[in-house]
Amino acid sequence: MPVRPVLLVVALLFVALLTGAAHRGPPAPPVIVPARLGDTMFVTGDRVFVVSPGDELLDPPVTTKTVSAYALPDGRLLSRSTVAVFGAIYNVVEAGSVLLVSFQEQAFGAEATVALQPGTDRVLWRRPARLLAASAADGLVLLRENSPQVGNLNWFGVDMTSGALRWTLRQPVRGFTAGADFREGFPRTLISATADGAVEVRETRTGVVIAAARLPVREHPVGSDVPIWPSDDLLLVGVSNGTTAYSLPALQERWHSRADLTGRWLQPACGGAICSLSWEGGLWVLNPATGVLRWADERWNYADAAGAYLLAADNADSTGVGVISVLDPATGRVLGDFGKWQALGEPAADGTVIAQRKKTSDNIVWYARLDPATQGVRVLGKAERVAGDCQATTDVLICRRIEATVGIWSLK
Repeated sequence: MPVRPVLLVVALLFVALLTGAAHRGPPAPPVIVPARLGDTMFVTGDRVFVVSPGDELLDPPVTTKTVSAYALPDGRLLSRSTVAVFGAIYNVVEAGSVLLVSFQEQAFGAEATVALQPGTDRVLWRRPARLLAASAADGLVLLRENSPQVGNLNWFGVDMTSGALRWTLRQPVRGFTAGADFREGFPRTLISATADGAVEVRETRTGVVIAAARLPVREHPVGSDVPIWPSDDLLLVGVSNGTTAYSLPALQERWHSRADLTGRWLQPACGGAICSLSWEGGLWVLNPATGVLRWADERWNYADAAGAYLLAADNADSTGVGVISVLDPATGRVLGDFGKWQALGEPAADGTVIAQRKKTSDNIVWYARLDPATQGVRVLGKAERVAGDCQATTDVLICRRIEATVGIWSLK
């Protein structure tokens, strides 16, 4: 074969390789959102809210607060709203055409929620209850009383725009109420249980009870938690010789396990398994179809699903940071770890996770994408002049900066 054609082919291949491996430039500088000392920040999937205090109006102090809403990922100002409140604001959510603000109503911990028309000071409604969740599709806000007074504890389904009461649920005395069947952060059902095992399953959209039963439950001391736990499409009930699972919402018995979950808690997202955790006893992983214990490991006090894997952490060391390990959810085998990186936000659809690593002495936060499939760490950049309070969405990293402003760093 002639030499020149061979050299030409090699040169063309070399150019193609260089073109396919184009150099990734430095990350774009952050978008800066104005904020001052004393301002607070709240982040949702597509919004960052900055709450600024205003003047005191009355005694006991009622103050005006300005709520500025910025779009993510570009940091564009969307609206400024003002509201008069008694104390600190705990939560801000924009759902549909309504801005919902939860705040301290009085001393001693009581809370209230106010609905505003975004960009104005127009109050649509107020209720003395804590904001739990909102569904724009259903035009529904879920509220719960949070009062220091001893007495009944009520849950409410409230029309999002008018504040009209759709339904009320009185939580059982010495019992509990919890959400289940979450979709986009909103529970489609509420489960109420009494200390002696009377259970009701209620639809949140209408407040209608769709299933009820009296289930056998183990004896437990007065004042202790009722040993009943929602877990995806199951309701787990502690009994004298283990745990019995019932289907949700029908409350039909599925299986019985000798595993005793008393004094433990369930991790909501655990890769299609039931993950039971305890500070003293570590992690138990049960098969949700049968209740059989797949494996147990006393090392872990945290676990979360990331794609086809589990991310688990052991007790933090003296610096307060634990090592994130990657586990095979079927066997508990450790596949690798990410060292001292700290996970931020929810895993992406491909299972990767955004994480941070702080260099406090220089006010620098390095941010990276962790891949459980390869245990690889892809450093995306560093955020400088960071004071803390870093949060991540699928698109951006958001941190308070040392001069109190809010920085938004792209993760693309």
